[in-house]
Amino acid sequence: MKSFLVLLTIFFLTALPVYSQPIFLATGGICSFFSKTPVEDIDAHSTSMSSVLNTTTKELLFKVPITSFKFKKAMMQEHFNEKYLESEKFPYADFKGKINEEVNFSIDTTMQVTATGVLNMHGVTQTITETGSLIIKDKKIRIACEFHVSIKDYNIRIPKIVVANVAEIVDVKLDCNFSPYQKPVK
Repeated sequence: MKSFLVLLTIFFLTALPVYSQPIFLATGGICSFFSKTPVEDIDAHSTSMSSVLNTTTKELLFKVPITSFKFKKAMMQEHFNEKYLESEKFPYADFKGKINEEVNFSIDTTMQVTATGVLNMHGVTQTITETGSLIIKDKKIRIACEFHVSIKDYNIRIPKIVVANVAEIVDVKLDCNFSPYQKPVK
């Protein structure tokens, strides 16, 4: 996981046009989803989401390993990884985007913001705009949001025999606590 975060940081830093920008990192972010149907509820959580925020450009990157989602029932987790999300073929879901509003990251505040970008999941990329909470306190940043994902928009196919067990629209929640990036001491 540590090497993944280092690679993620290097990728994000090299993709940015200015080199001395304030970068904030979040590891162990929470990503969860919930599917409610009359037959059964499906609830899964991951605490392995990583994120990078550039406070100068307002660019965001969230990335979660698909296999990190934990379910109450082992069979659900197995089907999720093998049949629905095909985690060997598509190991990550990620969002790359930008906060739309003007934000002064140097003062403590709580505000609603929107972010527009691309959500890549199951090999499909969709442009989305979602609303979330941005909390800045004591030089730390927290971003939390809830949004809905249509599984057919990402070519996630559910076998007819269990189609009543999985909602067509899944509720997704993200919650990340960011800290300023500290360059490693050599």
